Amino acid sequence: MLLREIRALFRKELAGVYPPEETGQIFCELLEHYLGLPRFVLGLEPDKIVSREDEQPLFEALASLKRHVPLQYITGKAYFMEMELEVGPGVLIPRPETEELVRWILASHGANLHGASLLDVGTGSGCIAIALAVHLSDARVHALDRSADALAYARRNAASQGVAIHFSQGDMRHPLQLGGPFDLIVSNPPYVPEGEAGAMRPNVRDHEPAEALFAPDDDPLLFYRSLTQLAGSQLRAGGWLYVELHERFGQAVAALFADAGMQEVQLKKDIFGKPRFVRAQQP
Repeated sequence: MLLREIRALFRKELAGVYPPEETGQIFCELLEHYLGLPRFVLGLEPDKIVSREDEQPLFEALASLKRHVPLQYITGKAYFMEMELEVGPGVLIPRPETEELVRWILASHGANLHGASLLDVGTGSGCIAIALAVHLSDARVHALDRSADALAYARRNAASQGVAIHFSQGDMRHPLQLGGPFDLIVSNPPYVPEGEAGAMRPNVRDHEPAEALFAPDDDPLLFYRSLTQLAGSQLRAGGWLYVELHERFGQAVAALFADAGMQEVQLKKDIFGKPRFVRAQQP
């Protein structure tokens, strides 16, 4: 088939799955991933012939996309702060919002965290812990997750980026021995109320791990209370707690930290103007 014919097929078959612009972006990424073709080839050589052998992985990817399988699970790759990370079923796909959280930490404390001890709670793919380790080469970075599958990805990602991280399996809701006290604790915990699942895109709701996405409807701050308790026992005096959160619960999480006696509580908006992050300092 011609390249433009395959593109037209993608547009037709994915019309009810992704918006046209996103379909185009996905197609370009698959061309580069499977065939090594840069995106400008579509404009310069739309009549380029693609062999049957080269067509096959594209059509297999199309079938998966129609089942709402995330593109990152198909290619096995996600990007976070200029790093290529391995992802797949069982691990949350890193988001741009989480990059903002890491950049806030580095901009606020980067000069003071060299040699510091850091903990990433609910590490998933390891994206936060690895980014901090890359940018703070002499920091001692620990990372926790309750999922063995996620930790397997995180360990491979740390190795591929050439950083040493101490990974532990465990649940933040239970007392843990983690090697603290820490100078900084950061977390992107599950924060989507279960009742909002129906409004989510199927590629997220039906494929990414529910335990990394959802909090109980009747207790949406469950994991933030656990983090507050963890900070009380594991965070050094003067240390910082940073979290990502649901835009609906920014004020509630900030109040939770303040009521626990933490100081310098600050709620920060993301680039879209949504309250998305909170930080607080241990007295």
